[in-house]
Amino acid sequence: MELYFILGIIAMIGYGVTAIIYKLASPSIDSVSLTLVVSCFMTFTIFLFWVFYRQKYIAMKGFEYSAIAGVIAGLAFIAFVSSVTLGKISVATTLRGLSFLITTIIAVLFLAEKISFTQGLGVVFGAVAVVLIGL
Repeated sequence: MELYFILGIIAMIGYGVTAIIYKLASPSIDSVSLTLVVSCFMTFTIFLFWVFYRQKYIAMKGFEYSAIAGVIAGLAFIAFVSSVTLGKISVATTLRGLSFLITTIIAVLFLAEKISFTQGLGVVFGAVAVVLIGL
């Protein structure tokens, strides 16, 4: 099994568990404060990884994309945590799970990525599964 696949599974489990924790925390803290606290600890964790990582500098090439992604991710994170705290966690996480559709469409249209018929069918079936789970 390739490393990217293993890391993807770890991310899937992590995102699934943290969504439950957001819901557990929501009666005690408002969603924006919850997002701030999580983001602070997330930043600290990422900083520790960076300290022990091989590369000890931040490359300026691609910085603008990183900044744009950070703003979008921050807004999406606030929206997601708010969604989890206000409604059903199963629906909120299902909607977040549909993000792969956006990624696939953008990758095909703007990054010229090619997907096979089988891969396209997998994306469609994945989308149908996620929608059905959310009903």
